[in-house]
Amino acid sequence: MSFWNTDKLVLKQSQQKLIEPFDRKFAKQGAYELSLGPEAFITAEPNATKKKLAEGDQLSIPPGQFGLLLTEEVVTIPDDVIAFISVRFTIKRRGLVNVSGFHVDPGFSGRLKFAVYNAGSQPIVVSRGERVFMIWFSDLSASTSDPYKGESSGQKEITSQDVMFIQGEVASPAALNRKIEDLKGEYERRLAILDDKIATWRGVTIGILTSLIVGTILLAVRLILQSPGPIQAPPTESAQPRATVQESNRHPPAAEKDSATTQNNNREVKPKSRK
Repeated sequence: MSFWNTDKLVLKQSQQKLIEPFDRKFAKQGAYELSLGPEAFITAEPNATKKKLAEGDQLSIPPGQFGLLLTEEVVTIPDDVIAFISVRFTIKRRGLVNVSGFHVDPGFSGRLKFAVYNAGSQPIVVSRGERVFMIWFSDLSASTSDPYKGESSGQKEITSQDVMFIQGEVASPAALNRKIEDLKGEYERRLAILDDKIATWRGVTIGILTSLIVGTILLAVRLILQSPGPIQAPPTESAQPRATVQESNRHPPAAEKDSATTQNNNREVKPKSRK
C-alpha cells in the first residue's frame, strides 16, 4: 500500500474522474481539498432540521455541538483504492474535530458526509464553498472482490434519518460551565436577598426588645415614685420609754405598796408580850 502523490492524483483524475467538480489548484501535497456543500445540520437547536446553503452562505457551529456537513464534490473510489479523509488544519485548529471516521471504502461513490464536533470555546463559522476537508488516495494490492454497495452509495443529501441520529442539543462542557455560572449567580443573588431580610428582621427585633425593656424600666420607676411612704412597724416593748428612777421612787408599784402595808399591819396587830 502506498499513498498517491500530487502528480499521480492528477493523472488518475484525468483517467477516471475521481472528484467532480475538480480544480487542479486544490490538489496539493498528495491530497485534494474538498469544500463545504449545499446542506448541513447542527445540533444547537432541539428541533432543528437541516439547513440549505446557497453559495457563500455561512454556517455557525456553537461550542460543544455536533454538525453534519456535506461536501460539494462527489467522490468516486476505484475498487483497488482506499481513501482517507480529515478536516483541514486551518479549520481543525479552531476546535473542529472529525468524528465520522477516517476512510472511504473501495467502490464508494457520492458526496461525503462529515460528522464534526466543535471542541473549542468559540463558535466556528464556515461558508459554502470554503475548503474545509481533505482526502488522500492509496493503492490496494489488488482490486477488492467486495466493493462498497451499501445504502450510502450514491448519496447526494443529508437524509431525515441522518438528522434523527444526532438531533437534540448537546450538553457541552462550555454550556455546562455557563449553566454552573448562572446557578452560582442565582444562588449569590438569593443569598444576598436573604441576608438583607435577616438584617432587617434583626433590626426590627432589636428595636422591639429595646422598646420593651425601656418601657418595663420606666413603668417600674413610675410605680416606685407613686407608691406611699414605708409602713412603720408598731414599737416593741423594748422600744417603749422607761420611767426615770425618780418617777419609780415617787410612784412605787402597787405590789410594793401592798407588801409595805401588810408588814405595817402585822407589826400593829402583834400583841405586846408580858414580862
